[in-house]
Amino acid sequence: MRSIRANMACALLMVAAIFIADPAFAVRIKLATKAPENFKSAKIVKEMTREIEQKTNRNVRFKIYYGGVKGSGKDLLLKMRSGEIQGGEFTAGEASSVVNDLQILNIPLMFKDYQEVDFVLRGMEPYFRKELAKRGFVVLGWLEVGFGYIMSTDPIAGRADLQGKKVWIPQGDPIGQAAFEAMGVSPIPMTIADVMVALQTGQINTVANSFVGAIALQWHTRIKYITDVPLLYIYGLLMITKEAYDTIPAEYRETVEEIVTRTFKELKADIRRDNLESRRTLEKQGIEFVPVPKPQLQELEEIMAGVQKELAGKEFQGQALHRMQELLRTFRSKPQGQR
Repeated sequence: MRSIRANMACALLMVAAIFIADPAFAVRIKLATKAPENFKSAKIVKEMTREIEQKTNRNVRFKIYYGGVKGSGKDLLLKMRSGEIQGGEFTAGEASSVVNDLQILNIPLMFKDYQEVDFVLRGMEPYFRKELAKRGFVVLGWLEVGFGYIMSTDPIAGRADLQGKKVWIPQGDPIGQAAFEAMGVSPIPMTIADVMVALQTGQINTVANSFVGAIALQWHTRIKYITDVPLLYIYGLLMITKEAYDTIPAEYRETVEEIVTRTFKELKADIRRDNLESRRTLEKQGIEFVPVPKPQLQELEEIMAGVQKELAGKEFQGQALHRMQELLRTFRSKPQGQR
């Protein structure tokens, strides 16, 4: 009898150990990203999910699909709605099919530096989150790519230099389309995967990307000049369905949010350092940074102001654009030391 009891006790302990090590009712959230698993940003996100699992006693777990194996944009949204995955990484342009206003931060020549970006995004974030929540999505974090710059085989220092250039824009980019058409250029839409071949064959000769992006995609091997004015801010977001978020036990949500917020803050700082280093790398490799004289910059800014008016109420809500413009005016009116 004692032997039987001892064996039963042993078995119960083993079962208990299994449930402690591997909770039967753990939340499992599947995320998809376009970043390869060996990318620094992907590694940071992987570390984030590991920490969440540890701090929640493995009651909240993640499965990450790397390298775009689950698709992007519309593909990910369809898979999230079907329940195949619960979350994904999106550019602002891709997520604009859910909330159009996410693209207002992509308007060319809207921001002069990262201080302006940070101030405006903090002010717009509650609105973006609210609009996404209405449509069943929760933002885990904002993903920064950085400022995109015009990169070309020829020097471009103003609107006149753009004439006749074969300019690439991403497919389904109404803001880029409107911006370049306003400057007298008919841009060539194509997927980002097709850009390198198009540069090699001469189908296009002018692109826009961050310094990190240009090196990672090897575009820097096909261009000779970079226009030394930030053209547009490029960012994205990692979001999950509200249904998936609601399955996270209430006692763990604060922990999850703290880890996510800290991780994405570190990731943003890391990306900004990488862009600075990448600029130095490009300079060392002989790529020339072309300054834009003040009159030419002013001309471009005036053109973009017209584009903003054209797009307001068409591609995004006028009230959202108005709010962003107010935030910029507020920031720029502050003394330098108080920003």
